[in-house]
Amino acid sequence: MDELRMSRPRTIVRFTEGRFEEVEDEIVLEEPLTVMLNGEEFATLVCTPADQRELVLGFLASEGVIRLPKEIRKLTLDESKGFAYVELFKEIELNQQDYTKRVIGSCCGKGRQFYFQNDARTAKTSMTRQTLSPEQCIGRMREMQAGSHVFKGTGGVHNAALATPDELIVSRTDIGRHNALDKLYGYCLENGISVRDKVLVFSGRLSSEVLTKAAKIGVGIVLSKSAPTDLAIRMAEELQITAVGFIRGGSFNVYSHAHRIQIKEERPMSSCPIDHTPEDTKAKLDSQKEHLPAIVYAEAESILQGTPDQEQLNELFHLLKKYDLAEPDEQKQREQGITALAGKVNA
Repeated sequence: MDELRMSRPRTIVRFTEGRFEEVEDEIVLEEPLTVMLNGEEFATLVCTPADQRELVLGFLASEGVIRLPKEIRKLTLDESKGFAYVELFKEIELNQQDYTKRVIGSCCGKGRQFYFQNDARTAKTSMTRQTLSPEQCIGRMREMQAGSHVFKGTGGVHNAALATPDELIVSRTDIGRHNALDKLYGYCLENGISVRDKVLVFSGRLSSEVLTKAAKIGVGIVLSKSAPTDLAIRMAEELQITAVGFIRGGSFNVYSHAHRIQIKEERPMSSCPIDHTPEDTKAKLDSQKEHLPAIVYAEAESILQGTPDQEQLNELFHLLKKYDLAEPDEQKQREQGITALAGKVNA
C-alpha cells in the first residue's frame, strides 16, 4: 500500500476550548481516475490515489469487461493527469450513454478541479450570508445523532438532515450516503422547502461527491461528523461552501470559508423575548423527566409549585430545553442552575 499517496498536510481553522486556532492537519487525498479502454473513455472513478492498478483491474472485472488480468494487453497509469490506459486483446462495444464523461477546469488557478458533466451544469455556488455559532454546529450534530434510531439499532446507515441554525427541519436515513442526501433533496422539492440559508448536517465522510450533492441542493454550510477529503475541500472553496468536519464532543474543524462560523455573544436567559407559561414549562419538564436526576426533577417541580415570576419561569424553561442533548459538563451546570433557582423561589 502506497501510504505516501493517501494524504497531505493542510492548514485549517480548529475550534477547541472556546477559541479558534490555525493548525496543520492531515487530509486524505481524493482524485478522479479516468479509465481509457481501447482508446475510448470508459468511466471515471473517484478514489484515493494509491494502488490504482489493482483498482482498475477490480473495477473492470466487476463491470464484466474482463474475467482475468491476462485478457489485458497493456495497462498504463498516468497519475499526474489522472488517467489509466487499458488495451485489451479483444474488441468490445461500449455504450457511451451508459457512462458519464468528466469536465476538468481550473480551481482558482492553482490546480485542476473535477466534476462530472452534469454536476458542472447543476452545482450552485453558495451566496448564503448565514452564520452559525460553535454551539449551534455542535448542537445540530448532536440533535441529528440523538434522533437516529435506525443507526443506534444497526450501526449500518448514513443520516442527513436539513436544519436552521437553531433546529433540525427534516432528516432522512439510508444505507447509502448518496441515497440519504437524495431523499433529503427530494423531500425539499416535493414540499416546496427553500434551502436558502439552511444547513446540511451529515453523518458520513465529506467526499467530493457528497460536496457536489450539497452544491446541487444549494446549501452553503455542511456539518459532518467525519473527515473531508482534499478534493472536497478544494471544491468547497471554489463553490463558496463552508465545510465543517469532525464534530465530536465540544470541538470541530473548519476546512473552508471559516468566516461563517462565529463566536456569538450569548444572550442571558432572563432576556428571552418569549414569555413561557407555567403549562409550557411543565410540559418541557415532563419531556426531560427520564433524563434528569430524580432529585433535580423534584426541585424543578417545586419551582412550578411555588410562585415563580416570569423571569424565573423563562430561566427554568431554558435550563430544561434540550437538556438531554447537552454534554455531561453542561448538564451538571444546568442541574446546579435548577437547584439554585429552586432555592430562590422557595426561600
